[in-house]
Amino acid sequence: MIHPGDDTARPLMGTFADWAPALTADPTSTPPWNGARRPLNGLRLLAPVEPTTKIVCAGATYASHLLRLGLKVPDEPTAFLKPYQAMIGPGEDIAYPAVTNALDYEAELVAVVGSTRIADPRDPLRDVLGYTVGNDVSARDLQFGGALGGIDLFSGKVLDRTTAVGPWIVTRDEFGDTHPDLAITLTVDGEERQRDRTSSMIWGTGDLLTYADARTSLHSGDLFFTGTTAGVGHETGAYLQPGQQVTVTVEGIGTLTNTVGPRPATADRHAGGKAGG
Repeated sequence: MIHPGDDTARPLMGTFADWAPALTADPTSTPPWNGARRPLNGLRLLAPVEPTTKIVCAGATYASHLLRLGLKVPDEPTAFLKPYQAMIGPGEDIAYPAVTNALDYEAELVAVVGSTRIADPRDPLRDVLGYTVGNDVSARDLQFGGALGGIDLFSGKVLDRTTAVGPWIVTRDEFGDTHPDLAITLTVDGEERQRDRTSSMIWGTGDLLTYADARTSLHSGDLFFTGTTAGVGHETGAYLQPGQQVTVTVEGIGTLTNTVGPRPATADRHAGGKAGG
């Protein structure tokens, strides 16, 4: 647990499921500590996700993103799953997989489920522990280069060590019990590429959680990426290049910075068409 007042951190005891449900029910409660406070400076922050976690990602949730791509607003949300192996933490390199030549960034607000499960689909935010920052990196040439001419979310979204999350979780009580209205930005080497507010989403976080939970039950520790806004590289062809620094900031939560790793010497690359994601 981070203590911003004195820039210290204190380790929690057990797994996420051991302490998150109680803290979600009462953010003022005292979680089980596992040692004394330590200076935050010098600690290596890991992605706030455990190997058994489900990572659910929504797509097409900002009208501005759909407008840039010439797509209509869908009648209901859409989502997909990411494996744990796709995740990296703050400061870690974004892998450049050999199978792609179109690595793209996506700044996102990420909700973290804290309760054992969603108790009431009419009010799922009560079961959210808090929020963190995400960068849903995608391989666009694979995503839109399916063998049958369709979308291949598996190839485009599951690639090992590409999707960043962190640097920490800010508990829900800091934002209230409604969908938070927060500024979200992304820069590449200091150049701003994305800027919006989470209030611009077509569906709120609660609506997205209800949609997902009706299809695959959400449990303590599960992450939910809420989708990205306009400005992704796929809109202009300005994809990520090795050595570039990608920084995502969400107001009231923090900043997530990662550097794109080296491109493999040899690669099996595929071309694909343009569409939304």
